[in-house]
Amino acid sequence: MRREEITAANDKRESLNWYELALRIFPMLTVAWVRPFSLILPGLISTYDLSLDEAGFAVNVLEVGGVTAMVMLGWTMDRWGAIRLISITLALGSIALIASTFSAGYETLLLAFFVIGIGNAATACAVNALMAGGGEKRAFYLGLTHALFGVSSIAAPLIAGVIIGTSGWQRYYLVIGVVGLVFAAAFHIATYETRRSWRPATTFSMSEGIIDVLRDIGPVCLGIAAMVGVQGVFNSWIYLDVVSRYEIEYSSAILTPAYLWVGILIGRTTHTWLADRIHPRRLLIASCVVAVCGAYGVSSAPAFWLASSGLIVVGMGISGAYQLGTVWSVQLSPRRIGAASTFVMASAALGSGVCTWITGIVVESRGFGALPWVVSVVLGVGMVSFLMKRG
Repeated sequence: MRREEITAANDKRESLNWYELALRIFPMLTVAWVRPFSLILPGLISTYDLSLDEAGFAVNVLEVGGVTAMVMLGWTMDRWGAIRLISITLALGSIALIASTFSAGYETLLLAFFVIGIGNAATACAVNALMAGGGEKRAFYLGLTHALFGVSSIAAPLIAGVIIGTSGWQRYYLVIGVVGLVFAAAFHIATYETRRSWRPATTFSMSEGIIDVLRDIGPVCLGIAAMVGVQGVFNSWIYLDVVSRYEIEYSSAILTPAYLWVGILIGRTTHTWLADRIHPRRLLIASCVVAVCGAYGVSSAPAFWLASSGLIVVGMGISGAYQLGTVWSVQLSPRRIGAASTFVMASAALGSGVCTWITGIVVESRGFGALPWVVSVVLGVGMVSFLMKRG
């Protein structure tokens, strides 16, 4: 079957009502509450007496756990069915979150973070695959999912800042872990009939091997890794950066990650509309340019409010990575929607972890003034990758 015929068949596969759509999106939103690393890292540094590169390595371990899960799911997602995985993976990540709060040492913490990465990434990947299978409404479903993820990611630093400021990072992760377990149980009960009746869409969806999928979407995945890597850099280190540069009060500093996510929300909402009119490749290349400009604006801002404005621009620049990358990859590999969307998510997780870790090493020796240089190099790689891929 030709690619055009497969795409047309997939476009007729699934249309969701609002209840079904909400049920699939909510697990993704719970993942957002795990990730205000910019506020978590100072607590880790204090609790375990870590250096910046050791703290960054902890985030890298979490992302490596995510990549490990996603690579495995890339082989099996289309056979197992994403709807069958969500309650299991969400429960796994939530249990690991609770375990991390009782870690006696750095090594134990790394193990807990690795399992957190597996659970959270597999949950996000399963939700992404469900939305990518949404037929002709795929761009809308993905846009809505990642826009709402952005809303949760704006709220998360604010709530995290209050809890961490009064009770410590352990209390915050404990609360999120318990809430995640409750929702995993509720999701498992609510989707029983859907999971029971699920069947693979068609036999031809397995006719394209994993190597073929990677050949189709490899450059896209590398570019997405670069963009989400920059997101990880700012999400993890911007709090310490602005505190050291502007010596602002804690009540103002905890808002810093939220500014980044305001930009991401604006960008994702805009891309939901633009994705039907402009090819994802063009949007992603333009986004890289916007993000680089924003990064230099943040670094050179003489006042905190100007740096915050620059963060919004950075967020707008990196906002389309998951959404547009998934849409483009599914267009390139329509036979293996689950595998394509999974490898996009895996590349994003790997990029976030590696770039966060490397940035910690660079900042340790060069200071936070090196951030825009790191961002320029990483996004330069991303732009070249997108330019290499046609179609």
